[in-house]
Amino acid sequence: MKRTLTAFVLLGLVLAGFGLGQAQKPSNLKYPPLTFNPPDPLAFKMAFANGLRGYVKEDRGLPIVTVSALIHFGGLYLPKDKQGLETIMSQTLIRGGTKTREGTAIEERLDFLGGSLSFNVADRTSTLTLSVLSKDLDEGLDLFFDVLMNPEFREAPLALAKVRQVEGLRQANDQPGSVLSREYEKVLYGDGPLTWQPTKKSLESITAADLKAVHAQYFFPKNVILAASGDFAKADLKAKIDKRADGWKNSSVKFPTLSKAFPAPEPGVYFIQKPINQGYINIGHLGLEDTNPDYFAVQVMNFILGGGSFTSRITMKVRSDEGLSYNQGSRFTYRWGFPGTFSGYVQTKSSTVGYAISLILAEMNRIRKEPVTDAEMDTAVNYFIDSFSSQFEMSQSIMSNFANMELTGKPMDYYKTFRAKIQAVTKAKVQEVAQKYIQPDKAVVMIVGDFEPCNKGGDKWPGPLDKLGKLHRVTLIDPMTGEAVK
Repeated sequence: MKRTLTAFVLLGLVLAGFGLGQAQKPSNLKYPPLTFNPPDPLAFKMAFANGLRGYVKEDRGLPIVTVSALIHFGGLYLPKDKQGLETIMSQTLIRGGTKTREGTAIEERLDFLGGSLSFNVADRTSTLTLSVLSKDLDEGLDLFFDVLMNPEFREAPLALAKVRQVEGLRQANDQPGSVLSREYEKVLYGDGPLTWQPTKKSLESITAADLKAVHAQYFFPKNVILAASGDFAKADLKAKIDKRADGWKNSSVKFPTLSKAFPAPEPGVYFIQKPINQGYINIGHLGLEDTNPDYFAVQVMNFILGGGSFTSRITMKVRSDEGLSYNQGSRFTYRWGFPGTFSGYVQTKSSTVGYAISLILAEMNRIRKEPVTDAEMDTAVNYFIDSFSSQFEMSQSIMSNFANMELTGKPMDYYKTFRAKIQAVTKAKVQEVAQKYIQPDKAVVMIVGDFEPCNKGGDKWPGPLDKLGKLHRVTLIDPMTGEAVK
């Protein structure tokens, strides 16, 4: 009995000891300051044969090697009558085979090796990425450079890619979210390379000769930057890449001149009719480039306005307080060399479309007129500071980011100075950039939804929608023809 009693006493003392060391609430928890210095891009830069450049990092954690080629070519460099070539190239650079290999043979061999090879084309960049086991690196690099240097764009894969893209055009107006994004940009940027869309005619006109001509124009060593990481020795990888790039001929290219002059759209409501039971909404105008000195203050400001998920003002007002939506907020998008877009956004049932818009506009005006609070500033700045190191968890992502920084001309001390620039943002600066980059009186309010119930509104905000500004009824374009839907 005495032994049992002694055991209970000792157990109680141990538990009491743990209790004395526990914080009473999460806010009382104390942590040592996080010390993290981002890697220096120059420490990973490497020169290869024929002017080929790259960023390389040894990472022996797994027996895998990843190599990416970032090419300065994208859809914005294509003429209007060849729109869609970039998506056709995305699907046929590998599947179309090379001068000595069928596309199916390349894919089957990579499947056998347990590797992968992918290619995609964006606005102004293209990326070919190889991932293989380190023991198969030589064979993987043979396939990677063969596809990069010698694509053949064979007829059967090309025909299949065109059929798939034409079928995609048939369904392009079915998704309200996609329609909203496409038409919003058309209003903000006007008619030009940033908003041109493929048609059935432009897709069917694309030939293997067109694809080879584009490849010859843009795919050469000095127009490519590599990013590589994995289980290898740097010197060995350099020797392997030099050997394969040695015979790759250089060239020069004059990139198309792309205007930054965009028409100022008339403010007001732009309505696209779709017989659905909710409205998809964007509210905004053009934004800024990520090279703008105000970029960091705009990031903090937008986090408070609508970019900070459940802590943001728009989410708290539209979702938490009013229960109008599960998807709302604000965002700034960024494009290399051009201003991106700013938009407050929400999806809500038809009867509350006008009310939700009025709430978002009120929050836009509020952040322009009233200083943000100390607590909002602390939350926003701490988010960017505390999440900064998470950008450096994956070796390949780090090398790809460095390659992209060099290609797009960003300063190579971007990461080194990032946190100091965020911490330098003040409440006054937040209000200054809100007044400069959020302009509700110039906003385009674009809605995809069913007009009658949206226009009627509800108890808290009865219509009509033209109370929000001049109403424009937008006629959808038939993606197959590029002509108005009849």
